[in-house]
Amino acid sequence: MSLNITDRRRINGPQRSVEPVYTTTSPVDAFAAGGRMDGRALDQVRPIFIKTGPLDAQSLSAAAPSGSAYYEQGKIRVSCAVYGPRQGRKSSNNARMGTFDCDFKYAPFSCSWKRSHVKTSDEKEIALMLEQAVAPAIRLDAYPKASVDAFVTVIESDGKAATIAAAINCISAALADAGIELYDSVAACSMSLHSEQWVSDCSQIEENASSCSLLVARMPSADEVTYLLQHGKTTPEQTQQAIQTCANDCTRVYAVICRYLQATLE
Repeated sequence: MSLNITDRRRINGPQRSVEPVYTTTSPVDAFAAGGRMDGRALDQVRPIFIKTGPLDAQSLSAAAPSGSAYYEQGKIRVSCAVYGPRQGRKSSNNARMGTFDCDFKYAPFSCSWKRSHVKTSDEKEIALMLEQAVAPAIRLDAYPKASVDAFVTVIESDGKAATIAAAINCISAALADAGIELYDSVAACSMSLHSEQWVSDCSQIEENASSCSLLVARMPSADEVTYLLQHGKTTPEQTQQAIQTCANDCTRVYAVICRYLQATLE
């Protein structure tokens, strides 16, 4: 005599399972038709959407951030919460200067290379990149012995270099929303090299088909580059061309951020 025992604490799977159908696109197809898959020009950045301000549920909480921002660029979706200035958690050798700390993480469903909630070494490395890129724009001398903390979450990623650039732009918008004193807002853009041509703001498929990538973070009003990162091998002439094109793209992204921030004040 067999007993039909059901474990109510476990979600039983279906009796019959079907293998999902994956839509695969060869990396070569990204530029097969002589152009880009989404019809953009080689130096064109994906459409940008920005939203600042806390949610209604956050505004009622005592732990609400000082400022927050949500940033979209094509399929990339990034959120950032800024806390501070508040009492610093770690001692600094220079008591007259504040500190800027950043925490970066991918949501487990945001990309194919992130599978768990455990923070990886890549996320820690990207957090240091964001600190080095954004810190020069903050007036840390105005906040002695204080700390400004930014927490960045990638909801959806479409291109590693482009996602880091979007995170920098999102932090800039969140810092302005928090009322942090800035020398200038930082705007970032990325490029990838494909068949001796530089392509702006590449998706993940386009990055996979490229041989080199370049990321530039810049303060356009101050005309100062705060961070530059390159993966791959290029000639000095190619690198100089990419930096100049990235600087122009940063100016366009900077204009979008400034127009939105000005609109929020009206």
